[in-house]
Amino acid sequence: MIVYWRALRAEMLKLKHTLALWMVLILPLAVAALIVLVGSLHPSAPERSVTPAAAWHGLETGMFSLWCLLMVPLFVTLETALLAGLEHGNQQWKHLLALPLPPSAHYLAKLLMMVLMVLGAYLLLCVLVLPAGWILMVTAPDHGLAGLPPLADLWPLPAASFAASMLIVALQTWIALRWQSFTLAVSVGIVATVVGFIVAQSRFGNFFPWTLPGRIFHHGGDMQLTLAVGLGGGVLVAVLGLVDFLRRESP
Repeated sequence: MIVYWRALRAEMLKLKHTLALWMVLILPLAVAALIVLVGSLHPSAPERSVTPAAAWHGLETGMFSLWCLLMVPLFVTLETALLAGLEHGNQQWKHLLALPLPPSAHYLAKLLMMVLMVLGAYLLLCVLVLPAGWILMVTAPDHGLAGLPPLADLWPLPAASFAASMLIVALQTWIALRWQSFTLAVSVGIVATVVGFIVAQSRFGNFFPWTLPGRIFHHGGDMQLTLAVGLGGGVLVAVLGLVDFLRRESP
């Protein structure tokens, strides 16, 4: 386990002061700012009356729906491409594989680093629900937000969405590490994201990797199926990606 920790620590050091690390902060902030802007410019109808708990739930659903449907696929696409580019761009793979570490450590460190960055972005967005709501209390009081949100209800759906995103993370990590082309990795993610908008509300939405995080917030979706496909598929693809990496990089 020590060698795997060393590989992960090396990934953390390489990410310092990089765009990839900044995106963990920037994209959740952008989503929260956009929701606040839209909510401030479009207040609720005067006749609409909601409880504070329902208003907080609506705010959280709105923020995470935007995050999951649009930002998560693009975030994972960009981050995996940038993470792989640290080695592809400088032809560092030969150097890494010559180190006294098992080749699997490098692949798993990249994959785990991606999981941690996605987790960090989800956690930050959960935290941002509070200041976003407090700002809307002042700029758009008609939304019905008041006090604190029901904190016990704030994390279950985002946690499930994060688990469902593991299939995208595993797929995009495999693609980005498998091919050196930054353009190819990004193009696959962008095209898949666009296709996701088309199939999101169909019966295929529960099986298309790029729509799975958003299906958690879709009332007509099967959450158990979505979690099984996202989490189980993520583990399977991670194993397949690792096997492919070891086969290609074996002496």
